[in-house]
Amino acid sequence: MSFSPNLVTRFSHLLRPLFRQRPPPRNPQRVILIKPCCLGDVVQATATVAALKHRYPQARLDFAVGGWSRPVLDNNPHITHLIDTGRVGQGRYTVVDLFTLARQLRRQRYDLAVTLARSPVVGLVPWLAGIPHRIGLDSFGRGFAHTIRVPVLEAPKHEAEIYLACAMAAGLKEADHQFWTEFYPAQTDQDALHLLNGNPFVVIHPAGGVNPGMQMLDKRWPPERFAALADRLAGCGFHIVLTGLADDAPLCRQVVGHMANKTAQVLAGQLTLGQFGALCRQAALFVGGDTGAMHIAVACGCKTVAIFGPSDPRRYGPFAPAGKARTLWRAVSIPEGGVGQGQVQDFNWAQGVTVDEAWDACQDLLVGREEIGD
Repeated sequence: MSFSPNLVTRFSHLLRPLFRQRPPPRNPQRVILIKPCCLGDVVQATATVAALKHRYPQARLDFAVGGWSRPVLDNNPHITHLIDTGRVGQGRYTVVDLFTLARQLRRQRYDLAVTLARSPVVGLVPWLAGIPHRIGLDSFGRGFAHTIRVPVLEAPKHEAEIYLACAMAAGLKEADHQFWTEFYPAQTDQDALHLLNGNPFVVIHPAGGVNPGMQMLDKRWPPERFAALADRLAGCGFHIVLTGLADDAPLCRQVVGHMANKTAQVLAGQLTLGQFGALCRQAALFVGGDTGAMHIAVACGCKTVAIFGPSDPRRYGPFAPAGKARTLWRAVSIPEGGVGQGQVQDFNWAQGVTVDEAWDACQDLLVGREEIGD
């Protein structure tokens, strides 16, 4: 389904008066979160998963998600059941797809739906499913079908905090608890890693910028800069592990080709998402760009250096406690609603983050480790 954004906004404003607002339920027994896409966004939503379970400990909490992002949630202990959203919320989909998902949700008889997608069409699904209480994002006034509309301001705000506002709308007190993103590798994922014989290692992820909704390869820091940084880390005694999908293996080998020390280990295409998370749990540091992999590393508690280019870390940066992550960025002109509103036309890595800046960030996070010298 594809319509002009202006037409969608105008139509949404016309429908708003037809949907009554009502307070959240006190003790719902069945709650569904809806966030079909994409990998990094679903990771950001895990803070809200924990917050809603804290708010409604007695409730069964399910999550409707697309197949691409499902592995993020597979072992989450707060979630009872995962529902496949099919093509809804991911690129092109049809009215049939919409009603198929609504029928799935209707069968579960949920008391409350929390929709973390901005799409007014996705926001319509819980209403079609007959769910009486519907909390959701009201971006540009398009959340017409929600019974509690959570405003999304135009000023940059972190995605995880925007999602958490939906838990606040459900009655969670802001000072009640601090929630961060979470990822839970299975024990089998931990057991599968016999890779590095206990040697300290750093995970470098040079890929990213590709998901079902958009491709933005400009997010990738140049491979020669990754290589120069890897050489400095290797010089301090760290083993270098390069990760990515199978299609990213040539890029990883390109990074190794630029390295003076070419002993890095390329695991692109060799790890499941769970095994990647287990790897990050054991790593001394993760270095990468604005990618789902970066958010997985943060959610696993791995110290992280996140290198941003044509996207806004105020919206998409690491969501982590103080001292766990460093974000590097040279401010560029980004569309008002973030990268989802369009590409940054005037971006060039020549004016972007340098190797020296990345090295300083790595040292800051690794300070106190014997492997880092003066």
